[in-house]
Amino acid sequence: MKRDTYLNRIQNLIFGKTTIRFEEKLMLLTSLMISVILFVGTVFNVLLNLNSIIIFGTSIGCVYFLCLYVFGRYAQRTKVVFLTVSIATLAFLDFLWLINYGSNGPMLTTLVIYYSFVILMFDKRYFAVISIVLFVNLLGMYLVETRFPGMIGNYPDQNSKVNDLYISMIFSLVAIFTFTYAIKKNYIKEFERAKKSDQLKSSFLANMSHEIRTPLNAIVGFSSLMSDPAISEEDKKLFEGQIQRNSDYLLRLIEDIIDVSKIESNQLSVKVQYFDSIPVINQILQSFQLIVQSTEKLKVVSVMKTPIFKIRFDALRFEQIIRNLLSNAVKFTAEGQIEVGCRKDPDFVTFWVKDSGIGIHVEDQRIIFDRFIKIENDKQHLYRGTGIGLFISKQLVEMFGGKIWVESVLGKGSTFYFTIPV
Repeated sequence: MKRDTYLNRIQNLIFGKTTIRFEEKLMLLTSLMISVILFVGTVFNVLLNLNSIIIFGTSIGCVYFLCLYVFGRYAQRTKVVFLTVSIATLAFLDFLWLINYGSNGPMLTTLVIYYSFVILMFDKRYFAVISIVLFVNLLGMYLVETRFPGMIGNYPDQNSKVNDLYISMIFSLVAIFTFTYAIKKNYIKEFERAKKSDQLKSSFLANMSHEIRTPLNAIVGFSSLMSDPAISEEDKKLFEGQIQRNSDYLLRLIEDIIDVSKIESNQLSVKVQYFDSIPVINQILQSFQLIVQSTEKLKVVSVMKTPIFKIRFDALRFEQIIRNLLSNAVKFTAEGQIEVGCRKDPDFVTFWVKDSGIGIHVEDQRIIFDRFIKIENDKQHLYRGTGIGLFISKQLVEMFGGKIWVESVLGKGSTFYFTIPV
């Protein structure tokens, strides 16, 4: 646990919390590693008493790649940025090749590593263009060295050449190790994720069949009893209520499944407008108060202190998020209180749903918003649900530029927060 926390802190320090894609992490890690390698290389070049222009070149390279790392760490990373970085890096490597004695020096090996790096950074549709550009660049280097050998020069003595080549080979091996480690780690991560996703889908389908069959059985069963003349009118009204509740549950379940499909295919439509969130929340609270009114141990309340609270959002999606969070709270809270609140900050508004339920383990808090995840804290009690409500809520919030998170203490309750930009 401590080791994972320590590693997460190091990763956040190097990559930042917003860096997710493998290509982005590879660019940042490579830039930082090359900067360190060039710094060490500059020190060795000074110790080997090499040409001052070589020392100047490696020191400039160290600063360049460090600036590249800082830029990539904090700037927006787009395809244009990747392309600009790749071209600038190739130009710099050509410069190092020129001042490091051409094919007599270590830069041809570095170009091979660079080619591997660029192939990893871009999609396969760019492979042909990348290969042509590098081949033309290599051909140009060959022509310069064969036609104008005076521009290239050579090491002052054989000892300097051997030392420089072997030291450069060590640096190249470090760079190759960095690539290989990053690729292998990403492959293992994606493989485990795919395997887990497959298991979760199987579990989801099995759970879904149960979730659909339960309300359907209730609807069919109570509907068949409605025509029985021996049943009293009072009982029939109770049956009607059961049919209505199970029909509503089944409808929401089907809508959630459709929403997941639309989200994953980027086809979910939204209608952004300004509206007062207070009436929407109060209406939802009334429906949930009716659900829990049979017990005196649980209350659903509002702690909002303002009569009007306008936000810019999709009203139907906002209602869907609140309903999902409240359903989750009611499901895992047997007694105590569930409250809904909101506050306004300078750049965003924050809503929360707080319960006094069973709580969520720290490890589970990391995956609670993933699709098909269904947490069962109490093995003695099976909770209904499909594991897609929180996933949908997270996608909807992030679609509007907000964020959602949970704070929880096991056995004491949970608070789900989500923000909406002003």
